[in-house]
Amino acid sequence: MKNFGLIGQTLSHSFSKKFFNEKFLNENIDASYKNFEINTIKEFPNLFKKDFIINGLNVTIPYKQKVIKFLNELDPISNEIKAVNTILPIYKKGNLMFLKGYNTDVYGFKQLIKPYLKSNHNKALIFGTGGASKAVSYVLKNYGIDINYVSRSNKNNFSTYSWDQVNENMIKYHELIINTTPIGMYPNDNELLSIPYQSISKNHLLVDLIYNPEETKFLKKGIQQGARCLNGKNMLIHQALKAWDIWNSEHSFK
Repeated sequence: MKNFGLIGQTLSHSFSKKFFNEKFLNENIDASYKNFEINTIKEFPNLFKKDFIINGLNVTIPYKQKVIKFLNELDPISNEIKAVNTILPIYKKGNLMFLKGYNTDVYGFKQLIKPYLKSNHNKALIFGTGGASKAVSYVLKNYGIDINYVSRSNKNNFSTYSWDQVNENMIKYHELIINTTPIGMYPNDNELLSIPYQSISKNHLLVDLIYNPEETKFLKKGIQQGARCLNGKNMLIHQALKAWDIWNSEHSFK
């Protein structure tokens, strides 16, 4: 049996475990997918000291950037954006040789967003500056879309604003708004992003990478204003299938 899994800090909300174990069952694949909750990234190497071989890993909050220092190689995209969500362990005669990091969030977000982009979506406002935000911005920049960010810390970056700087004009100016933060995610689904929702119009496209709940309060507010709204479920499906392709590549059998 092959073993796959997800590393993160709090994984009760995990999409991946259910998705992959159902895939294995439906397709008669002899494999198992587990959640590996670790309190600190320092625990990461211990996963490979267990009495079973790990054939592939996904990475989620808050380790998409922190895990890089433990990897031997990065694919071109993850190397550019400095965020990893997929790891391929490469073995030789049963011995772990090295770990390669990939970013399939980029692929997943591109598949999610491309059918909905219109000519007026030429300026984007991204909430959050973590690993998921980096994947989103990579895709949007390749579409020629100008980006500004909202974060708890603006880090003296001219394109990054603090939450208290978000005003009506900023919301009107950016007709593509994307939440990459965990605000509003189960079990804290009563949380609401504090922005002037009255400035959202039918021309806006709102994307929340959260998939649980399927409709966050952020998206509900957008729908009330007539905006087109998307959650992150399709992104997760596409990035998961891309990760599966990587784990089953010829390199994994060396």
